[in-house]
Amino acid sequence: MAAFAQNSWLRLALRLTALSTVLTSAYAKGPTFELTLTWDKWSPDGVERDMILVNGRFPAPTLEINQGELVEVVVHNKMPSNTTVHFHGIDMHATPWSDGVPGVTQRQIGTNETFHYKWQATQHGSYWYHAHQLGQVEDGMYGAIVIHPRNELAKPWSLISQDEKVIKAIDHAAKNPRPLLLADHRRRTADDIVNLSHQAKTELPCFDSILFNGKGSVNCIPADELTSLLTPQQANVLKANNVTNLTPKGCLPPSLISKTISPNVTVNMAVLPKDVLEVCTPSKGSKEVITVQKQHAGDEKWLALDLIGAFHLLAVVFSIDEHPVWVYAVDGDYIKPQLVHAIQINNGDRYSILVQLNNPGKYPVRIASVQNSQVMYSSATLLYSVDETGPAPERPTVPYVKNNGLPASNATVYYSQPKQKQFVEEPIGQVANQTYKLFMRTAGPSFSWALNKTTLPAAVLDHGSEPVVLFEPKINNLDNTTITTKNGTWVDLILITDTIPMPPHPIHKHGNKMWQIGNGIGPFPWATAAEAAAAVPQNFNLVDPPKRDGFVTAQATPTNATWTVLRYHVTTPGAWLVHCHVQSHLVGGMSMVIQDGSDHWPAVPGEYLKF
Repeated sequence: MAAFAQNSWLRLALRLTALSTVLTSAYAKGPTFELTLTWDKWSPDGVERDMILVNGRFPAPTLEINQGELVEVVVHNKMPSNTTVHFHGIDMHATPWSDGVPGVTQRQIGTNETFHYKWQATQHGSYWYHAHQLGQVEDGMYGAIVIHPRNELAKPWSLISQDEKVIKAIDHAAKNPRPLLLADHRRRTADDIVNLSHQAKTELPCFDSILFNGKGSVNCIPADELTSLLTPQQANVLKANNVTNLTPKGCLPPSLISKTISPNVTVNMAVLPKDVLEVCTPSKGSKEVITVQKQHAGDEKWLALDLIGAFHLLAVVFSIDEHPVWVYAVDGDYIKPQLVHAIQINNGDRYSILVQLNNPGKYPVRIASVQNSQVMYSSATLLYSVDETGPAPERPTVPYVKNNGLPASNATVYYSQPKQKQFVEEPIGQVANQTYKLFMRTAGPSFSWALNKTTLPAAVLDHGSEPVVLFEPKINNLDNTTITTKNGTWVDLILITDTIPMPPHPIHKHGNKMWQIGNGIGPFPWATAAEAAAAVPQNFNLVDPPKRDGFVTAQATPTNATWTVLRYHVTTPGAWLVHCHVQSHLVGGMSMVIQDGSDHWPAVPGEYLKF
């Protein structure tokens, strides 16, 4: 710490100690959650495997909190491996040491060690928590967070209805949202998949099942149905390579995996066991049933769901047969509600929705993968009735979406992110004080990725030999994996495709939300977003752009690059990770550290420095 103590950062940090004390005292003492992590056997889709259980269960328990409370999460690691826990989307205002990133904000929690996360619930809405150690999300360490808003907070219900009876029913439902964790699942552990990827020298983008709140089954789709579900893009890839169909698992055949994902690398697909990409073995696991209490005839009845994209790779389309939904919050923040039939949900996304229950019965709650590498779909069930009569007799229902995510008719309306408007309008800086161009690329085999030309593999952060960045920040920008900003400034991150073809990447920033102010196809020849906006104003929105803690970059074609401009306001000083939320991309190096607010660096409490 000697070198760090000599620079101005520490002197400025000490000034913030009193401020941190004032902020903390303004919040009421909230709940303390005890989480015990063990490595045990569980059968999410009817097939037993080793995985992480939290308090003896999967998924991890929901953390339910009131806005304005001080929260403590005590993690007891009883696993044979190290771990950390990240609270996804929580801004960690004045408590960056509780963000849960090994090597960035804390040291790892070793076997039989206990770590106390303490943070302030400054926000409200839907969030989630998950491991941030290598691929432990894939091994089951994730759960939902619900933060109930303050009573006096303005809510967007009058934009849905002017009827006081309806508004009352909506408000009642929204006070009791039900988290719905959506995830892809494999029978093999994350370590198994990483090892096989390295042996084959390619990413392995194929899964066994889709889970709703930890429940599901392996669904082996018949060959003729797989053919009928091919998207135009998938059909073109198969035809161009003289391949007639996907594997029985619904995946691209090994030969096409190597061509499309690792075109410039010599792969060894022969080392892969057949179950990884080809063989499908059906199973019968449990099914999630969303049951709503009986209602009296004539009553207004609504259901609020928090949809959480806890995927490792997949992007999906969500819908409920014969039930349009109102999207009223995105990534925890209220928006001007959109009435839609279907929502594309990417890795890390959260959508809060309201469903009007006006036709008792039993309805499929569907998700269908839109990942080009695999065709797969699954469903849960929505069940509700009137009085004591029970649900209406089962009958065929009409879906809004096909089992490949495409619309079932021209009338299907999808959620539109470009049309997303925040319920409470916020001014956005019209000029950035700093601009960073981040060149996304593959760095050799397809399991090796870079967010800013240079890879930062999770193992580098996880192994613990380097100082924790929050404790000993880098004084200068020494490489492409670290950048530094000043407090109160506006920063542009321009994500540019550096190698093509390039898949979409769900880019998540820790510490605060961002605005997507622009995007386009082709190269980005301009020095700043201001120059780009002057040249192609139709590609920019500096008035009311969407705001989130994660955005998906556009997919680059075989001939065209893409670019995305994200702008954020530096208001939470500390060391934060920005990364692709696809687990194999994060483990493979698609991340970097941002030292935000270097002139107001926080003073880390001694208990965290010593841990």
